[in-house]
Amino acid sequence: MVIEIIELPMITVIGKEGLCTTEKNIVQTLWQEANSHFHEVAALGMKNSDGTYVGFWGAMSDESMSFRPWTHQFTRGLYLAGVETYADAIAPEGWTKWVMPPRKYMVVDVEPDRYGEIFDEVINKTIPEKGMKLVGAVCDYTEPATGKNKLFFPVEAL
Repeated sequence: MVIEIIELPMITVIGKEGLCTTEKNIVQTLWQEANSHFHEVAALGMKNSDGTYVGFWGAMSDESMSFRPWTHQFTRGLYLAGVETYADAIAPEGWTKWVMPPRKYMVVDVEPDRYGEIFDEVINKTIPEKGMKLVGAVCDYTEPATGKNKLFFPVEAL
């Protein structure tokens, strides 16, 4: 597993928000909703110099919107399926804007069929082995230029 540790500034995402629980994981529903109405926010998406979008985030937060890890063993929390945008962008009606704080992230590539396995390995093994602790909600990220999916784990040194 390739691990990268990076620092990112504040990240702004506009997307479709919902509460996920063990009984009702609505991540796919939120992505379907965001994708089917993407034309409403397409102009707000931050773009690279080649015209591709910077990224699509499955941003996550605890229910208090403190961007802490999900509760109930990482099965309950808020999810925002959306596009990275500029800080001054205004979310259209029916969309939600989140501003994630600047953080240090442990970043790993993830294959959809190994999501749970990689998530568990990083949380339970990799982060502690690196002398770090999880300090925020883990986020999904898709890089449009490459199609790569990544997990961003907010971390700090112990």
